Amino acid sequence: MRSPTGVLLLLVATPSAVNLAGGGPIWIWTPSLPAPLLRLVAEAGLLDAWLVADLLAAVGILGGLAVAATAARDLAVAATLLALVAAVSLAAAAAAGAWLPLVYALAYTAGLMLVLRAGNHRRGG
Repeated sequence: MRSPTGVLLLLVATPSAVNLAGGGPIWIWTPSLPAPLLRLVAEAGLLDAWLVADLLAAVGILGGLAVAATAARDLAVAATLLALVAAVSLAAAAAAGAWLPLVYALAYTAGLMLVLRAGNHRRGG
């Protein structure tokens, strides 16, 4: 099986392109976070890290890192990044019924399936 890098690039670039088409990045996860949970994140001193992760996912940097890891044949890193963004995006979409996190969740889950399939193929499974 050929490397899924090209298809993965298209999958993870699409949600970011949709997000940025409106004139700038929109937070993916933060608006969907319930206020009590956001307060807990802030009280724990993790709000800055949360916002940075949200922004890195929104503009496609986490997806780009997954593509780079796939190209370098480090499928474990690629799968971890894709699974992280997919899971948090799905939770955000479920919590608020928002369409943007759902777009990220679907694209990153599809990318994760590609990477896992490439890993299984490489192992002969």
